[in-house]
Amino acid sequence: MTVASGGSHDGGKLYGHDLDPKKMNRLYQVEAAYSLTGGVADHRLRTAPSQIIKVAAAIATALEVSGANTKLEGDDAKWVEECANDLKAHAGKSVILAGNRHSKELHELVAAMNAKLGNVGGDKPASLVQTGNKGLAGLTELAADLESGAIENLVLLTPSNPVYDAPADFNFKELLGKAKTSIHWGLRTDATAYAATWHVPAAHYLESWGDAKTAKGTHALLQPLILPLYDGIGELDLLSAFLNGGELKLGDEQTPSAGYDEVRKTFEMAAGKDVSAWSKALQFGFIEASYPEVALPQVAPKPGASLEAPAPTKDSLDVIFAADASVWDGRYIDNSWLQEAPDPISKLTWDNVAYISPKTADSLGISKELIELEPINNVAGIDVKNAPRPEIGEGEKARAYMIDVTLGEKTLKIPVLVSFGLAENTIVLPVGYGQAADDGRSAAIKFDSSKPTVGFVGLNTGFNVYPLRTSDGSFIQGGAKVGTNTGRYNVSLTQEHHAMYGRALAREISTAPVESHGHEVPFKDQVKKVSKQGMDSHMPPNKSIYKPNDTEGKPLISDDRHQWAMAIDLNTCMGCNACLVACQSENNIPVVGKEQVAKGREMHWIRMDRYYAAAPDGNEDNPEMIPQPVACVQCELAPCETVCPVNATVHNEEGLNVMAYNRCIGTRYCANNCPYKARRFNFFDYNKRNPLVEKNLYKGPWGEKQVGDSRHLQRNPNVSVRMRGVMEKCTYCVQRLENAKIKKKQITRKKSLGMASTEVKVSAEDLRIKVDSVKTACQDACPAGAITFGNKLDGNKSAMVRAKESARNYDLLNYIGTLPRTSYLARVKNPNPTMPDAKSVGRATINIH
Repeated sequence: MTVASGGSHDGGKLYGHDLDPKKMNRLYQVEAAYSLTGGVADHRLRTAPSQIIKVAAAIATALEVSGANTKLEGDDAKWVEECANDLKAHAGKSVILAGNRHSKELHELVAAMNAKLGNVGGDKPASLVQTGNKGLAGLTELAADLESGAIENLVLLTPSNPVYDAPADFNFKELLGKAKTSIHWGLRTDATAYAATWHVPAAHYLESWGDAKTAKGTHALLQPLILPLYDGIGELDLLSAFLNGGELKLGDEQTPSAGYDEVRKTFEMAAGKDVSAWSKALQFGFIEASYPEVALPQVAPKPGASLEAPAPTKDSLDVIFAADASVWDGRYIDNSWLQEAPDPISKLTWDNVAYISPKTADSLGISKELIELEPINNVAGIDVKNAPRPEIGEGEKARAYMIDVTLGEKTLKIPVLVSFGLAENTIVLPVGYGQAADDGRSAAIKFDSSKPTVGFVGLNTGFNVYPLRTSDGSFIQGGAKVGTNTGRYNVSLTQEHHAMYGRALAREISTAPVESHGHEVPFKDQVKKVSKQGMDSHMPPNKSIYKPNDTEGKPLISDDRHQWAMAIDLNTCMGCNACLVACQSENNIPVVGKEQVAKGREMHWIRMDRYYAAAPDGNEDNPEMIPQPVACVQCELAPCETVCPVNATVHNEEGLNVMAYNRCIGTRYCANNCPYKARRFNFFDYNKRNPLVEKNLYKGPWGEKQVGDSRHLQRNPNVSVRMRGVMEKCTYCVQRLENAKIKKKQITRKKSLGMASTEVKVSAEDLRIKVDSVKTACQDACPAGAITFGNKLDGNKSAMVRAKESARNYDLLNYIGTLPRTSYLARVKNPNPTMPDAKSVGRATINIH
């Protein structure tokens, strides 16, 4: 459950002013396991999933919602009281939300609280609209109609896979067999496709015409980029055939498809037959429209028996069936980019595991001893925090313990990892894996080569938890028992240590005064000291033997038009991995597979670090979580450049640390000398040979190649494809920079047409790229706008320059003197001073020296 209160968002220029605590919002989060939202929340209450409705009812009681009468005890009661007081103080300027996996009773409580606070309608934070979806039945009704024979012919257009992912008690495969005819339309031949009478291969949405409505009712148009590569059929083409006597009109280079005709008809109903309006809509991709707003109906919350749910114990645990961060409900099981993108919280790749808190793992006997976030050991008579070797091992030797999870009459064998910030006596089971396996694992569907439901990517990945899930509690169930198992299972993690261990890497401050060395430091002073946190507080300034300016005091730079740099704002970054996948797509970064990831050979140019942090007097059971994206920071004094024996990594005129791939001989000296560990080495021909075929990488020229297939079509033609033995890293998307410079030269050339060469005058400004007109792939994809990029020579006109002028700006590992072009802005927490945990919020790094 999420609660946001107070504040307003300033308009105007990005980073045009310093943060004003009085204008900041405040975010409260009530959850069992860490989410990305919980990671950025100002206050987070760790609660078992079955008890969240009690917290909601207690807040409703404090808000004096009619019918609510629930009170909590201890610190939770104080948390609820002060949260409710904050909401009252910001009535009409706050909003309360509940996740879609929560019960109807909880959503009714939330609706009643929003109504009580006057948060809905008009210019308020929330609004209700009539979407037209009223009256649609769900999976339960479909199962009943199939069972009774009311439905004889069934067409499945959903991207989900109900034979695999429907609640186990439905036995959907058997139900589907009761239909006279069943037709499955989809991109994959999954379990539902094989169970259906017919399977229709779908065209990708980028190969099809379509339209859609946004949440607010904007009419969006979907346009194909190419004709279907594999003769797939669009959804509207199929539905149109059903309505037109079975005539299938697919279209070609000259003739539009039936999907186009249907989209055009719908558009004309909404906007008329004016051709110019249609052309404009195609250009912008949408037309303005909105659903009618409706008033919030009177809701009388009746939580009833749900408030009587007992708190979980170690003998009766709560279970959360969670959508996986990579494969969602299983529909992306064959997407290797997502499979290799580490889970934002656990940093696990290519698998799912059960997650459990350290204390619960200790009480159940899963771990040999209580796993601490930052254990303190005595070294030479001094107590210091250290980074212990993980109990499960490291790298390719990391082997998670196996456990048996029993729910009802069914038992699941699955590996388990400890997760900080997770509620006690709660276990999280991500869904979507174990769709097919031929390696003998019991908790996966046995692979049938005659009916392959997954490809190389999805085979032998993870464990199928859906058999435990029933319709009684699709997302949250109680009463689970956990038994230890003698087995172990190899896991591939991209980050094995959890804290910063005394280094102020991802920095944060608080809007409230914080105690530091016996005295309170106000917000303004915290901002001023951001750049002096950690070792930077006592390190002498770095002095270069090289003079930065010439005899006239002008900077010694080779290019007076472009000097590129980047700033990353940790106050808005939530750690979602969008930048990681966008960079992989843009720069032809290969997938390497689970085995190579375990060896530390993942190829991502930008990684998403995640740190847990607790203030010295904070609660280590519920630490803060801070994400930090790290790529090559383009050092001006780059340690990698000084050790390369062949000048394969050099500095260019625009301040970039660039790679000459054809010079690289693979000594890897540069990677060893990089303090940011941002370089990636091609140990194998990942792009040429399929890394997902077992031992294929080790077969050299005799290995199975992936040349000449559709993978070649996904490559960016503007970026080279690297081979074995070559080092690579972030380039600030240099191909985009070069493209922008070429276009600028073309514009300048057009202006000079017809002029004598002696009359043509070209200044530096004529060739300088327009301010903030070039975006890197990671910046383009960031949904929170946390990344700014631009030209340092643009001065205050550039959002990036303004960001770097902020007092929150600091350089990562500044004390080693590399002068990175990429810098970070510290995160700012906005705690409620009256909350019980207020003094420990925003103090993750302020006391690190």
